[in-house]
Amino acid sequence: YMQRAERGSSTYFQAVTPSDTDNVSISVRYLYVGTTGNLNVVPYDGTSSIIIKNVPVGYHDFSVRKVSNTDTTASNIIAFT
Repeated sequence: YMQRAERGSSTYFQAVTPSDTDNVSISVRYLYVGTTGNLNVVPYDGTSSIIIKNVPVGYHDFSVRKVSNTDTTASNIIAFT
């Protein structure tokens, strides 16, 4: 289950380096993807990872805990609070 975030002004953002071990260090409300590809993410509720295929460039209402390196081909990812 992916929570839908309400997009509005962001108070903070940071570049995301996909990692199979580390969680994103901020509470993510949505992601910006700068280069189309797949995202392997763990939802904010901590359930199993899910691969979202062919994510286009743009802002996406994905509330996630982690962006895993394995199977993630999208790049230039920015997390917003």
